[in-house]
Amino acid sequence: MYLVTGATGNVGHEVAELLLATGKPVRVFTRDESKVSHLTERVEIAKGDMTDRASFAKAADGTEGIFLMNGVLDPNAFRQIVAAVKAQGSPRIVFLSTLFAADPDSPIGQVHKDKEDVLLASSLHVSFVRAGNFMTNTFQWLDSMKTQGLVFNAMGSGRTAPIAPEDIAAVATYALAHPEKSGQIYEVTGGELLTLPQQVAILSRVLGKPVSTKEITPAQASENLLAAGFPPFVAAAVSRSYADIGSGKMDFVRDTVEHVKKAAPVTYEAWVAQNASRLV
Repeated sequence: MYLVTGATGNVGHEVAELLLATGKPVRVFTRDESKVSHLTERVEIAKGDMTDRASFAKAADGTEGIFLMNGVLDPNAFRQIVAAVKAQGSPRIVFLSTLFAADPDSPIGQVHKDKEDVLLASSLHVSFVRAGNFMTNTFQWLDSMKTQGLVFNAMGSGRTAPIAPEDIAAVATYALAHPEKSGQIYEVTGGELLTLPQQVAILSRVLGKPVSTKEITPAQASENLLAAGFPPFVAAAVSRSYADIGSGKMDFVRDTVEHVKKAAPVTYEAWVAQNASRLV
């Protein structure tokens, strides 16, 4: 049995589907059973909250492997979750982290690195999938695209290699299936480096609608996030990541996805085409 957290999200959903496709029994952990009702005939459903050790311990019972999202900000609550897992037979864990975890000066990176360290100290068999710019971040642009035909760019000419959720999931399920590689860090990126204006140009062309970018500073991005209701720490951490991308810290490509899939990563253009109905 494999436990999947975040199964209602983009990556967790893909992990569950890939495990099911290979004949693995899957249990999903969710606060809201109605959000996974479409899976009830294919998976077990464990209801609970990641801040509740008892519910997570019950969900982890009897599992061989766990796909774990960074769903708990409080490090003490995360330690409780890890202790609950260890008490249930010590299944191996694949933790979805971030490429920024390698940067000690990145606030968003250190939120993930702290949890990586907790997992390493637990003596459980763990692996880390560090992902960069999710292609699904495009959905965050929908409001300004629809109302203004704009995407706000706080990253300047900084480049990233956007990655599709199915490619992140492919690496995560590979890590779950290879316990002998415990302790490994899988850095995952897409196969092409793009600036945000280049992403938007692809988006505009594939959707057949005018969309342009407007340059803003990371500080302005932080103000926008605060106005949208984000907590101050999150707004500051995300805007700092924009500045780091602008300075070139994410300007690299890794071949991890190609090694695992034996095929090239999904391109941003292909992903936009696949999700066009959700982007208009």
